[in-house]
Amino acid sequence: MRTKLILVEGLPSSGKSTIAEITDEILSKIGIERKLFKEGNLDHPADYDGVACFNHKEYNELIAKYNKYSQLIQKDLIQKGNDYFLPYAKLLNDTSYPSELINDITKYDIYELSLDRHIDLILKKWEHFVHSVIHDKFTYIFECCFMQNPITVSMLRDNSPKEKTINYIKRLAKIIEPLNPILLYVNQKDFEMSFKKVLNERPESWLKGFIDYYTNRGFGKENEMNGIEGTIEVLRARKKLELEIFYLLKMDKWIIDNSSYDFNNTKDELMNIITKHYNK
Repeated sequence: MRTKLILVEGLPSSGKSTIAEITDEILSKIGIERKLFKEGNLDHPADYDGVACFNHKEYNELIAKYNKYSQLIQKDLIQKGNDYFLPYAKLLNDTSYPSELINDITKYDIYELSLDRHIDLILKKWEHFVHSVIHDKFTYIFECCFMQNPITVSMLRDNSPKEKTINYIKRLAKIIEPLNPILLYVNQKDFEMSFKKVLNERPESWLKGFIDYYTNRGFGKENEMNGIEGTIEVLRARKKLELEIFYLLKMDKWIIDNSSYDFNNTKDELMNIITKHYNK
């Protein structure tokens, strides 16, 4: 079976967004129908971005507190069993929602829930995705949601035991087996240089939020990391864990060396990888 899922992973500033785009171009060139979902896509079919989830009790408490806005909330609500999903990121420009209500909703962002509940919701989302696309005609390209997002919550946010993070991603890998996935890990030999390079290309607000997440939560906080240098040390630990997991996974996988940012050579390398796979 041809692959129906190509996963692009790597540290921030590694060039994974560009690699995902090049992969999309290559599939188009060889006549493969595909769908690309980059980081931050609010309509991601296997992940949640800007979505809050409430259990029955939490939802009733929200409605009781904001009874005046109950019809507005229910209009955008998606119920699945005892779970109530609210895609709040899509509502941020809707002035009908007062800021206090939005703030209370964001407390239940799926990436802010307890780790076990978060994992349960994410695994169900991936299972639904696999079931829904297994027989369709598309190959899906996902940037960063397979390794980066689980590591962000389990390691960076909670500093969970390494084994829990590894097990989480192994469970994801098992779920996607029917799609015959390919994993592309975009590597920078000198990731410190590449990260500092991108600092000049990103707005100050991005940098502040990034450093805050990496140093004031979980792994960074417990290891007393601070500032840009502390953030780089957290990234170093993250990369070590990502590569450990990469080599443990039993799937078609490749490390793409993007140290020189020579995307022409990288494009040739990707073309060889992808065409060999589709010519199997």
